Amino acid sequence: MTRLIALLVGLTALAGCTSQPPVSEPPAVMVVASDPQHCDSRAECTTKTSRTLLFVFDYAAAGAALVQRDGRLLFTPADAPVTDWPALYIRLAEAEQSAFAFNAQCRAQTCRLTAAQLLQIYRSYLRGQSCDFHVDARSCVDQAQ
Repeated sequence: MTRLIALLVGLTALAGCTSQPPVSEPPAVMVVASDPQHCDSRAECTTKTSRTLLFVFDYAAAGAALVQRDGRLLFTPADAPVTDWPALYIRLAEAEQSAFAFNAQCRAQTCRLTAAQLLQIYRSYLRGQSCDFHVDARSCVDQAQ
């Protein structure tokens, strides 16, 4: 008898659930692509600073001049040999709610990458998508797009 009562209670509960309107899916969340050069938190700025250092070391390993540091500024020194790699100027972001500034300048007649292409590559590094400058710098640009 107790089993029969338990079964009836269970069926009544299920019947109550079926009379409820179906749960609608939550509204889609609009994902806004954030600027990779911007960081909102100290942790994000620290991560992007590390990625910036990886970028400049990979860039130097590929043949560009190693940058120097003056406070929050990373730059190709003026007395560095002129090559077909653009000179870099990167200002690191502050602790939070800040942005990384980037500039590149070709000192030779022609450079293997334009400032815009190099910015695309840098922004891909900030997003955590590094590339291999040794293989072919143009393939890095293709990856960044």
